[in-house]
Amino acid sequence: MSTAPVRFSVVTPCFNAGRYLEETMLSVLRQSAVLSGRVELDYWIIDGGSTDDTAAIVEKHRRPGVNFVSERDHGMYDALVKGFRRVSGDICCYINAGDYYHPAAFDVVLDVMADRSVSWLTGMYVIYNEKSQVVLAQQPHRRFRKWIRRGYYGRLLAHIQQESTFWRSELFSEVDFERLPKLRLAGDFYLWHSFARAHELTIVSSYLGGFKRHAGQLSEQMGRYDAEVAAICGYRLSLLDRLLALGSRIWEKLVPRTLLIASGYDRVVYWDNDRQRWGQ
Repeated sequence: MSTAPVRFSVVTPCFNAGRYLEETMLSVLRQSAVLSGRVELDYWIIDGGSTDDTAAIVEKHRRPGVNFVSERDHGMYDALVKGFRRVSGDICCYINAGDYYHPAAFDVVLDVMADRSVSWLTGMYVIYNEKSQVVLAQQPHRRFRKWIRRGYYGRLLAHIQQESTFWRSELFSEVDFERLPKLRLAGDFYLWHSFARAHELTIVSSYLGGFKRHAGQLSEQMGRYDAEVAAICGYRLSLLDRLLALGSRIWEKLVPRTLLIASGYDRVVYWDNDRQRWGQ
């Protein structure tokens, strides 16, 4: 008996990013889950009124499920909210021009989210260079909901990578769409901070997507990013917070992952080759 496809909503905010857009779009359109019919795509490219070849690139790859809006906006997160207000999928994500997904990413997400207790998830931390070569791939450890809310991840510990993060559409009820467009750098963190109010983040041992480093990115402004994170949290990091984060880094480096899992510290979803399924 065939199963109805799951609707995936993807938003790409962009402005004069024609140089990078095609690779990003193709990583969405060529997903194995899309090609097999397992996923019905709801893809929104929200452009800030570009003057380069952005429109031509979108038109080249236009097909059912690919939507294009081009008009002036007030920055990336204003564009993102325009997209989020339009999506209709069961599972959502966003990917910036230049970054891209592994071809099997959506299949992995569907398999893991077959467990209804998983409301949002993130995969491995992956970085590309300008040649689209993977130059860093790390498996993240458990992300504690309380620590997400306090802004540990990004200020004291490794970021939650936006390009590898997916969530159920109902989590949008936690997000203030009036506040998000006013942010300039830490809109990704604002989403995680909002989701973590009531939902645990699931860590998956899989390469889902990655971030491409190139000149002129907003991510280069880390001092301003940290200040925006602090304002979102409304929480000033204490000496105890810093010691807890340091202890976490030491603990994760020194203790074998098998012991971290056995102790209950690490709750990561792995591929079980014997059972041929994902599970903790």
